Amino acid sequence: MKQHNIEKIIDSTDKLPTLPTIYTKLTNLLDQSNSTVSMVANVISEDQTIAAKVLKIVNSAFYGSPKKIGSLQRAVVILGLREIKNMVLATSTLRMFGQLQSGHGLDMKSFWKHSIGCAISAKVLAEAAYLKNPEDVFTGGLLHDIGKLIHAIHLPQEFSGVIADIEDTQMPLFESEKDILGFTHAQTGRLLAEKWRFPEEVINMITEHHLDHESPNLTKEVAAVHIGNILCIAFSLGSGGEKWVPIANQKAWEVLCLRLGTLESLTGRIIKLFTEAISILE
Repeated sequence: MKQHNIEKIIDSTDKLPTLPTIYTKLTNLLDQSNSTVSMVANVISEDQTIAAKVLKIVNSAFYGSPKKIGSLQRAVVILGLREIKNMVLATSTLRMFGQLQSGHGLDMKSFWKHSIGCAISAKVLAEAAYLKNPEDVFTGGLLHDIGKLIHAIHLPQEFSGVIADIEDTQMPLFESEKDILGFTHAQTGRLLAEKWRFPEEVINMITEHHLDHESPNLTKEVAAVHIGNILCIAFSLGSGGEKWVPIANQKAWEVLCLRLGTLESLTGRIIKLFTEAISILE
């Protein structure tokens, strides 16, 4: 298996996950300077399932509104445009993953939960580190392992071999991918994110989230996804197929400027938000 085969896989059209239409519509709308809350609400209302979940989220205990919110426009105002976009993406990916069959070492429901868990963990860390747009980190966390889906779909036998290999060797999954496939899910995920035309900072989070080498792209966003992913594995918030808890890159902590002593309080918040998000989004 040669590395240049990744491009052939990504360039093929059948079986590849497609970016949800409603998310694409919403992103295009938010890029327009003349977009309004009413226009955003109208796009969301095109999908009754997503609209219902947005209202359920805004009426959840987390937002603590004293009055029940029944208007999508009001929900958009309360949640904010970036938060709305993340909720649409999270709900849409659940639907996308649900259309794929479990197997080859990946349980789709558990994989989706891990993706949500990493998104929430990374966002909480980003907020604690006072990043300007923690919502963008949510997107990077949500899609950090998307390359694994491509491997499971297009290289089922080889990816099953990766899962079996890490049971025996106790090495990280991406290291086994290098040995067996010749490339990692982070590399594959980058190409898919580029095809989906995600911003460079999101692409960078997907590509570098393992921090397995001296990366010139070690940003606070990457560090948040790196630590968030490890916390999800450690606390079994879903499963991305990993069998062992990786060691965190010390430089990630340094970049985030967070003290280890703050981890306990952050972890409690992550688990609470994860539990609530799963109950709403499922």
